[in-house]
Amino acid sequence: METRFGSLRRGFTLVELLVVIAIIGVLIALLLPAVQQARESARRMQCSNNLKQIGLAMHTYHDVHGAFPAGFWRRTPYTLSTFGGPGWGWGAAILPQIEQNARFEALNINNGAYTSDDAAVLQYSQPLIPGYRCPSAPGKDVNDVMVSGSATYSHGLSTYKGVFGDKNTQASYSDNKDGCDIAQGSCVNGGNGMFSANSSVKLRDVTDGTTNTVMVGEIAFGPNGAKDASGNAISYLGAVWIGVTTSGAKSNVATFQTLRGIDANGNTERSYVINGTNSRSFSSHHPGGAQFVLSDGSARFYSATIDQLMINRISARNDGQVIEDL
Repeated sequence: METRFGSLRRGFTLVELLVVIAIIGVLIALLLPAVQQARESARRMQCSNNLKQIGLAMHTYHDVHGAFPAGFWRRTPYTLSTFGGPGWGWGAAILPQIEQNARFEALNINNGAYTSDDAAVLQYSQPLIPGYRCPSAPGKDVNDVMVSGSATYSHGLSTYKGVFGDKNTQASYSDNKDGCDIAQGSCVNGGNGMFSANSSVKLRDVTDGTTNTVMVGEIAFGPNGAKDASGNAISYLGAVWIGVTTSGAKSNVATFQTLRGIDANGNTERSYVINGTNSRSFSSHHPGGAQFVLSDGSARFYSATIDQLMINRISARNDGQVIEDL
């Protein structure tokens, strides 16, 4: 339409503009959860792949050495009364199997005892190994909470722990029993899971079956939404891949840093179940549960609501209690 002043142009009224903005806002509100869910699904898939790669590395290590690696290997004189270290962990032992051979050689893991958290160790233990960290885990690449009160050194974060068994207890051994030599450190400070101090579990030892026995599981780093009985958020401590370190807290350092048992005090204990109230229990940043790699190398997600007896039975490799199709 032409006027004496030129063409007549129409624009949005203020009401129309507000309506359009409101519609866009509603669409974003509807799409954002879907986008977040898709991203979490991708992160969970990557975490599952991390665990599968760990399982494959474990089996490759078994092929080479005739047994799975120790939960942590301690060359210092053996002590029955503690899980204490220091000692290289299973995460350090399988470095060549996850294409980290240069780091393995630099740390001299095969031939050297872990004696101190010095600069020679820290330059290799602090840089992130992506395969040892769930992509859903927030925070830093070093675990700065799993240290003693006076420690100044933090090591590279891991969000995966080896399974010690269905209880955080250790077997009683006597010197010269079953080849045990306490002075030489050849005893197994053992649970009934796949890993313990100085352990060397073989496939033949998994009498419950490799498809029925969990090997490594997730441990969250920081809060994940779980709460204790008082309604307070639980902040989980994560792990470190290098093993039991000299700068770590000295009370049960192996189970805090490298290993984890499921049940501490009997079948009614809820502290150490998945997303349990203990800050060192198996847990994850995925909704509803945590992922594990089984002893056959396959990865599986277990719900946080899984029955206590069930999770205990799949944590033990030789208790004769086989639970399938969980």
